[in-house]
Amino acid sequence: MKIQLPKCSFLLLTLLAIGLTGFNRLRAQEIKKVKAWVVGYDIAFDMPKKDSESMTEEEKQMIAMMELGKAMSGTKEGEHLLKAYVTESKMRIEQKGIISSVQISNLEDSSSYNLYAESKTASRTAMATAKINTEMVGDSMVVVNAADAKVRLTDEIAEIAGFTCKKALLGMTVGDVTQDITIWYAEKLPKLFWGEYSYLEDVPGMALKIFTNTNGMDVGIKATSIKETLVDDTLFTIPTDYIIEDSFDFSDDSAVAVDSIVEEKEDYELAEGYHWTDDGELWGVEDDEGNVIVEPRYHDRYGYSAGLAPVSRDGLFGVIDKSGREIIPLTYDGAFIASEDRIWAMKDGLYALIDTTNKVITPPSYQTGSLFVDGVAYVQKGEKFGFVDKNGKVVVPFIYDEAEIFLDGTARVKKGEEEFYIDSKGQRVQF
Repeated sequence: MKIQLPKCSFLLLTLLAIGLTGFNRLRAQEIKKVKAWVVGYDIAFDMPKKDSESMTEEEKQMIAMMELGKAMSGTKEGEHLLKAYVTESKMRIEQKGIISSVQISNLEDSSSYNLYAESKTASRTAMATAKINTEMVGDSMVVVNAADAKVRLTDEIAEIAGFTCKKALLGMTVGDVTQDITIWYAEKLPKLFWGEYSYLEDVPGMALKIFTNTNGMDVGIKATSIKETLVDDTLFTIPTDYIIEDSFDFSDDSAVAVDSIVEEKEDYELAEGYHWTDDGELWGVEDDEGNVIVEPRYHDRYGYSAGLAPVSRDGLFGVIDKSGREIIPLTYDGAFIASEDRIWAMKDGLYALIDTTNKVITPPSYQTGSLFVDGVAYVQKGEKFGFVDKNGKVVVPFIYDEAEIFLDGTARVKKGEEEFYIDSKGQRVQF
């Protein structure tokens, strides 16, 4: 089996845009100039030089796919696929093409927003997430996640866009296969991380080339222009005429539930008095006095959400609580924590909804299922999305092509070419 990690523009995955009931927060902005690094990235794919006659059919197909990816990126001649503005404390990432987006982040207050020029709105988002992609392993869909992987620094050196770079590797595992993501970074430049590139925060400098090797071809993105210049400080702030779709105070404890959704911080800590242990291959649990609570038996452990975490061994998944107690046995093909009392458990490629006693609420029926927020989660059945409550009851029918989670009573959906918000009864909401 070959891992097919993100290719072409798919390396630049779209962030989750959280739609909240908005209010107009006008902010006075003093325009001033700040020094920033401006970096342009483009799709990059490299393979050993071969004539067409010596290429395999697979290599020819790969080249055709890469050329198609470039053509479909929608960028104009001389325009970068991705452009970043970076200072020591602020980042702005502009993705061009068919899927256009802008993300601004401020390291000083840990805030990050997606900006939508067409609607003149801004929504709170995570600076970066550990999830990289989803892949099929056999008949199961698994999440390729960087949270468990560690960046390995090497002494190899190369020059990219005029800067001396060092090489780092991130080993990603899908099923029984491990493949490295290769990162070339410049120590003299500030860090840059965004979207699903959270692992770049662990690299001691700015990544100028990121790629995986598939069938002898390096596929990824590469910086093709870098310069330091003065830019308007307003590039890193929300424009004054934008509506900020954020009715929560994210510094307040009352917003912890929403904040955990937006920030997507990985939590691997057990309850006080317990800690993880391993025998070099498998994970187990001990108390702080050294007593074995759970013998090492898990190949993989995953981040906690709502006090629960998936674990796996030999491709089968279960769920444990904060003390390491296995509340759901290792009998499923996948597991996703949807709330403190609901879990999406995969069987034969479809998700069932179960509770924390392993009681089946809804049999395996859905291709995907989301977090429960305000008691509702979106699900995909066939090619359409709808919404269910915690009892498995369909509360909004399967008529949408895309859907996002409910927050503050509304959810963003897409039907055909039209995007809009609905309430928990499926009625369109006007702002």
